[in-house]
Amino acid sequence: MLSLALLLFPFFHFPGLFLVISLLLYFLPAFLARDKHNFTGIFILNLVAGWTFIGWIIALIWAVTSDAQRPPAPPLQQAMAGAPQQPMYSAPPGYFCSKCGKRCAYDERFCSSCGAALPSTAR
Repeated sequence: MLSLALLLFPFFHFPGLFLVISLLLYFLPAFLARDKHNFTGIFILNLVAGWTFIGWIIALIWAVTSDAQRPPAPPLQQAMAGAPQQPMYSAPPGYFCSKCGKRCAYDERFCSSCGAALPSTAR
């Protein structure tokens, strides 16, 4: 009976080969996900719950269906170099009226919209 088992399962002749093949099959989801952006999550799921068949299947499906990692964004100077330069809007100095909220010039004493007195400044 033992010789029949050895003939059917030749890996038992080489326990090192059996161990290597078993580990490769166990970590197959992590190997398939090595270039994915969520590799760490797949590897941890495979490591912790891979011994259950359900956990291994979930890790395998996640590894096969996850998107590839996006290329890194170019540095800001390179991205801004190709863009047309637009001047930054600079509002003239002044106040906002406390009654109506409209912008008033710096040298005005009364709001041009509602006539409310504006705060006095050292002039």
